[in-house]
Amino acid sequence: MADRLDRTAALDRPGIGSIGAPAVPGVALAAAGAVVAVIWVIAGGMRVAAPHPGLIDRGWDALIGADGHSIAHGIAEGFAVVGAGLPAVLVAVVVAAIVGALRGWAWGAFVVVASLASELDVLGLKTLAARARPEIAFGIGTSFPSGHTANAALLGTVVVLLFRQLAVRIPVVLVVVAMAWSRTAIHAHWLTDVLGGLAIGSATGVLLCGAWAAMLARRRLRLERAERAARRRALAA
Repeated sequence: MADRLDRTAALDRPGIGSIGAPAVPGVALAAAGAVVAVIWVIAGGMRVAAPHPGLIDRGWDALIGADGHSIAHGIAEGFAVVGAGLPAVLVAVVVAAIVGALRGWAWGAFVVVASLASELDVLGLKTLAARARPEIAFGIGTSFPSGHTANAALLGTVVVLLFRQLAVRIPVVLVVVAMAWSRTAIHAHWLTDVLGGLAIGSATGVLLCGAWAAMLARRRLRLERAERAARRRALAA
């Protein structure tokens, strides 16, 4: 039984600069659930009403666009490459490996599961919303929400919840913000698309983190109870 507890502890260990199982308050979970529901309602509204981009979207698109030959445009294109396809998979795998090494393989596995869930969530929202992009070259009816931004926000939320060091949190937040900026800088998304991506990615990360932490806590509690029962039986024998 002690060996089983040791193996369970290896699933979720504090690690360097990290915290115990992330304590996600019930209020935060409820708020995250509400955000997810609102984003789905918005996507459904887009499908039904097919609204044209509003003044804020059009104004931001005109203001933020980076010149095709500028350094900013090159940086934005780099984020576009990293956030899609095989490079995006590799980023998720690297993050999972780092988290697994510092927090135990259960949390490393969680990063993979959460990333897959985010992809499915975004795919469903894009299919439902069927919103046109600012430039048709980036696809037809796949604008809301920004998948690049949602996936970056999910990974960023997971890292922020698992690690308390500002030296980790601040760069991660900046990368997420840069990803959101990059999608509008190359006219791949409207501003509301990236805001939706930030919202759905962060909320999904909070919900999944809370559920995963609760699952690990229940497993540990069951094993601890079983160990105590075994000890009592051994003493009574």
